[in-house]
Parts: sequence; structure tokens; C-alpha cells
Amino acid sequence: MSFKDKKRSGDLMGYLIIAVVSVAFIFGGVYFFINEEKKVKIDPKTFCPKENKENYGKTVVLLDLTDALNKAQKEFFLKEIQELKSNLPKHHSLTIYNLDESLDLNTNRKINMCNPGTIEDISTTYQKISINPKEITKRWNEGFSNQITNVINNIIIEEDGQSSSPVMEMFQLIALNEFKGFEGVDNNIIIFSDMIQNTRQMSMYQNGLTPFKEFKKSEYYKKVHTNLESNVAIELLVIQRDGSRNMQRTKQFTNFWVQFFVNGNKAKDFKLTFVDG
Repeated sequence: MSFKDKKRSGDLMGYLIIAVVSVAFIFGGVYFFINEEKKVKIDPKTFCPKENKENYGKTVVLLDLTDALNKAQKEFFLKEIQELKSNLPKHHSLTIYNLDESLDLNTNRKINMCNPGTIEDISTTYQKISINPKEITKRWNEGFSNQITNVINNIIIEEDGQSSSPVMEMFQLIALNEFKGFEGVDNNIIIFSDMIQNTRQMSMYQNGLTPFKEFKKSEYYKKVHTNLESNVAIELLVIQRDGSRNMQRTKQFTNFWVQFFVNGNKAKDFKLTFVDG
């Protein structure tokens, strides 16, 4: 083979190698791009997915401190929240609201975080953010618990009792804000309250219990009810109040709230538990 032929052969081989490398590089880039696009984009503060492509669910807790908790009730709530957090599915969000007379969701939203999963989940299934996976896990496991304790202690210190307790109104605002048009699955609203509605339009303290079939005919019912479209389960953790336990423990009290949430607001499921203390 002449020198020219050898040179031409060497050039062709070089071109072939460059072409193969280029194609491999392109395919690698495309694969990386597609793989990155499949990864979950999360908010660096809440660790919640920015897009709800997988229909991740929500658990929303409404904490009613319009009257103070005793020590047993406070301890019950803290343990209940920790248990909720421990059993929360990956990417599922946990939000805590405080109930007060202002009915201001932005002010009363105390915590909002999502379970980020394991370190391996964070490393392999999330698009990269400028936080170390171990730090994310630490914030979820330790920081969240500290936030809950601080928030509850601060709320209890700040609240001196209020003249009204608009349980129905706050529930409605949460239902509309968190779940209207939301298609996630395994959704829950947990209300930690004495469930004694006390507003100018309806006061269970002053007027006792109205049968739900009568209440449903009122203009007030039309104002405060909403439609959960059988997509959100309701759980009531009822704080028993001194002087009101006899009313709270009646069948009429339980039936009223069953009817209100299941028949009136189309809850997916309903559960009521009385809090110790």
C-alpha cells in the first residue's frame, strides 16, 4: 500500500472514530436529557413536587386553639402529628393550619412539607437542587419535628382564648384552597378541635345542637358547605372541653358532624375520635 493510500485509510479511520464518538455523545446527551426530564422537580424549601404528574396526595391538619389545650391534649396532638409524619407516603404533603377568628390562610399556615423519601430516592429520582441529599433527609427527620414542637408551643403561648370559633368557615377555606380541582389521591383533612361551632350565626354554646336536617335548610348552611367530591377523607380528633363534655359525648353531636361532612360536604370517608384529657 502506498503512502497516500495509508494516509487516506488513516484519515477514514479517524473520521470514523470521530463519527462514532459524536453519535455516542449525542445519544448520551439525549438519554441524559430524557432521563432528567423524567426526574421529579421539587421545591427546595418544602421538598414538594412542583408538578403533580403522579397524583401525589395531601394531608391537611387544622389545629383549633381558640381555647387552650391542657397538657394531655397537647401531648396527644404532638404524638399524633409525629405518627402522621412517620406514615406519610413519599411526595405526599403535610400542611398544618391554625384556626383563629381572622380566617387568614396565609397567616394560619404554619407548616407545609412533603416526605422526600430516602437518600437514594433523593439522589436518583429528583432533579438536582443545591442541597445535599443527607441534608434534605435531616431536615425532614429532625427539622420538621422541631418545627412542629416550636409552632405548637408558640401558638399555645400566644393564644389566650377567642370569642368565636368558626370551625365550619375555616374548614371550607381549607377545602377550597387545598382541594378544589386537586386530583391527587389519598387526601385527608384532620381537624383537631372541640368541634363546638361558635359564631354569631350559629353557636352551639348558646343554642345547643340543631338537628342536621334542620340546619341543612338554613341560609347559613348554604354559605358554609362545600363539595369534597368524594376525594377527601375527614378525621375529627375531638378535644373535650370542661363544661361541654356532656354535649360532646351525645349521639346527636356525633351524628350532626357525620351528616355535615358526609352528606353535606361529600367526604370520601369519616372518622371521629375523642382526645384524652
